[in-house]
Amino acid sequence: MKAMSVLFCAASAVAMVAGVSAETPAVPTAKAIEQTLDTSAAAWSAGDLKTFMGCYERSPGTRFVSASGTVVGYDAIEAMYASTYKKPGTSLGKLKLDVIDVKELGSQYAFAVVRYHLKPDTGTEASGLSTLLMHKVGGLWLINSDHSS
Repeated sequence: MKAMSVLFCAASAVAMVAGVSAETPAVPTAKAIEQTLDTSAAAWSAGDLKTFMGCYERSPGTRFVSASGTVVGYDAIEAMYASTYKKPGTSLGKLKLDVIDVKELGSQYAFAVVRYHLKPDTGTEASGLSTLLMHKVGGLWLINSDHSS
Protein backbone atom coordinates (compact mmCIF):
# COMPACT_ATOMS: atom_id res chain seq x y z
CA MET A 1 0.00 0.00 0.00
CA LYS A 2 2.84 2.36 0.85
CA ALA A 3 4.42 1.73 -2.56
CA MET A 4 1.07 2.46 -4.22
CA SER A 5 0.82 5.83 -2.37
CA VAL A 6 4.33 6.81 -3.39
CA LEU A 7 3.63 5.81 -6.99
CA PHE A 8 0.37 7.82 -6.99
CA CYS A 9 2.13 10.90 -5.56
CA ALA A 10 4.94 10.63 -8.11
CA ALA A 11 2.48 10.27 -10.98
CA SER A 12 0.49 13.26 -9.68
CA ALA A 13 3.63 15.38 -9.44
CA VAL A 14 4.65 14.52 -13.01
CA ALA A 15 1.15 15.32 -14.26
CA MET A 16 1.15 18.70 -12.48
CA VAL A 17 4.58 19.66 -13.84
CA ALA A 18 3.58 18.57 -17.34
CA GLY A 19 0.36 20.56 -17.06
CA VAL A 20 2.16 23.69 -15.96
CA SER A 21 4.79 23.51 -18.66
CA ALA A 22 2.17 22.84 -21.34
CA GLU A 23 0.16 25.93 -20.42
CA THR A 24 0.72 29.13 -22.37
CA PRO A 25 1.40 32.03 -20.03
CA ALA A 26 -1.17 34.82 -20.24
CA VAL A 27 -0.08 38.01 -21.93
CA PRO A 28 -0.18 40.89 -19.42
CA THR A 29 -3.08 43.28 -20.02
CA ALA A 30 -0.88 46.27 -20.86
CA LYS A 31 1.09 44.23 -23.43
CA ALA A 32 -2.10 42.83 -25.00
CA ILE A 33 -3.57 46.35 -25.31
CA GLU A 34 -0.30 47.61 -26.82
CA GLN A 35 -0.40 44.76 -29.37
CA THR A 36 -3.99 45.64 -30.34
CA LEU A 37 -3.10 49.30 -30.82
CA ASP A 38 0.14 48.53 -32.71
CA THR A 39 -1.78 46.34 -35.16
CA SER A 40 -4.36 49.06 -35.61
CA ALA A 41 -1.76 51.80 -36.16
CA ALA A 42 0.04 49.65 -38.73
CA ALA A 43 -3.23 49.16 -40.62
CA TRP A 44 -3.90 52.92 -40.57
CA SER A 45 -0.40 53.63 -41.89
CA ALA A 46 -1.00 51.07 -44.66
CA GLY A 47 -4.22 52.89 -45.63
CA ASP A 48 -6.45 50.03 -44.43
CA LEU A 49 -9.30 51.69 -42.54
CA LYS A 50 -11.30 48.44 -42.17
CA THR A 51 -8.44 46.68 -40.37
CA PHE A 52 -7.69 49.82 -38.35
CA MET A 53 -11.26 49.69 -37.03
CA GLY A 54 -10.53 46.22 -35.66
CA CYS A 55 -9.31 47.85 -32.45
CA TYR A 56 -12.82 49.17 -31.73
CA GLU A 57 -15.53 47.06 -30.14
CA ARG A 58 -18.14 46.34 -32.81
CA SER A 59 -21.06 47.63 -30.77
CA PRO A 60 -23.77 50.26 -31.14
CA GLY A 61 -22.66 51.62 -27.74
CA THR A 62 -18.99 52.21 -28.65
CA ARG A 63 -18.12 55.90 -28.34
CA PHE A 64 -15.61 58.36 -29.79
CA VAL A 65 -15.34 61.75 -28.07
CA SER A 66 -13.35 64.73 -29.37
CA ALA A 67 -13.54 68.50 -29.45
CA SER A 68 -15.98 68.11 -32.37
CA GLY A 69 -18.45 66.14 -30.27
CA THR A 70 -19.45 62.56 -29.58
CA VAL A 71 -19.92 59.83 -32.16
CA VAL A 72 -21.82 56.77 -30.93
CA GLY A 73 -21.75 53.35 -32.55
CA TYR A 74 -19.09 51.35 -34.37
CA ASP A 75 -20.54 52.08 -37.84
CA ALA A 76 -20.82 55.81 -37.10
CA ILE A 77 -17.21 55.93 -35.87
CA GLU A 78 -16.01 54.18 -39.01
CA ALA A 79 -17.99 56.62 -41.17
CA MET A 80 -16.52 59.57 -39.23
CA TYR A 81 -12.96 58.33 -39.81
CA ALA A 82 -13.67 57.71 -43.50
CA SER A 83 -15.17 61.16 -44.08
CA THR A 84 -12.50 62.98 -42.07
CA TYR A 85 -9.34 61.18 -43.15
CA LYS A 86 -9.95 59.08 -46.29
CA LYS A 87 -9.71 61.67 -49.05
CA PRO A 88 -9.38 60.66 -52.73
CA GLY A 89 -5.79 60.67 -53.90
CA THR A 90 -4.27 60.80 -50.42
CA SER A 91 -3.22 58.23 -47.87
CA LEU A 92 -4.39 58.17 -44.28
CA GLY A 93 -0.90 59.23 -43.25
CA LYS A 94 1.36 57.53 -40.73
CA LEU A 95 0.02 56.77 -37.25
CA LYS A 96 2.05 55.89 -34.17
CA LEU A 97 0.47 55.12 -30.80
CA ASP A 98 2.49 55.16 -27.58
CA VAL A 99 0.85 53.53 -24.57
CA ILE A 100 1.64 55.68 -21.55
CA ASP A 101 -0.33 53.90 -18.84
CA VAL A 102 -2.80 51.05 -18.36
CA LYS A 103 -4.95 50.56 -15.28
CA GLU A 104 -6.92 47.33 -15.00
CA LEU A 105 -10.55 47.76 -13.93
CA GLY A 106 -11.34 44.13 -13.15
CA SER A 107 -10.91 41.23 -15.55
CA GLN A 108 -12.94 42.62 -18.48
CA TYR A 109 -12.10 46.34 -18.57
CA ALA A 110 -8.99 48.50 -18.50
CA PHE A 111 -8.29 52.21 -18.79
CA ALA A 112 -5.43 53.22 -21.10
CA VAL A 113 -3.74 56.55 -21.68
CA VAL A 114 -2.16 56.78 -25.13
CA ARG A 115 -0.24 59.46 -27.04
CA TYR A 116 -0.96 59.51 -30.76
CA HIS A 117 1.24 60.92 -33.52
CA LEU A 118 -0.44 61.35 -36.90
CA LYS A 119 1.72 62.52 -39.80
CA PRO A 120 -0.43 63.32 -42.84
CA ASP A 121 0.92 63.30 -46.42
CA THR A 122 1.00 67.08 -46.31
CA GLY A 123 0.97 69.43 -43.37
CA THR A 124 2.20 69.13 -39.85
CA GLU A 125 2.06 66.21 -37.51
CA ALA A 126 -0.86 66.10 -35.11
CA SER A 127 -0.13 64.78 -31.65
CA GLY A 128 -2.27 64.47 -28.58
CA LEU A 129 -3.61 62.24 -25.87
CA SER A 130 -6.33 59.62 -25.92
CA THR A 131 -7.97 58.00 -22.97
CA LEU A 132 -9.41 54.63 -23.86
CA LEU A 133 -11.82 52.37 -22.04
CA MET A 134 -10.77 48.93 -23.24
CA HIS A 135 -13.16 45.97 -23.08
CA LYS A 136 -11.96 42.38 -23.27
CA VAL A 137 -14.14 40.64 -25.86
CA GLY A 138 -13.42 37.07 -26.94
CA GLY A 139 -9.89 37.30 -25.58
CA LEU A 140 -9.14 40.58 -27.40
CA TRP A 141 -8.84 44.02 -25.83
CA LEU A 142 -10.99 46.43 -27.85
CA ILE A 143 -11.79 50.14 -27.51
CA ASN A 144 -15.24 50.68 -26.01
CA SER A 145 -14.81 54.41 -25.48
CA ASP A 146 -12.20 56.72 -27.03
CA HIS A 147 -11.65 60.30 -25.90
CA SER A 148 -9.03 61.94 -28.11
CA SER A 149 -7.80 65.52 -27.86
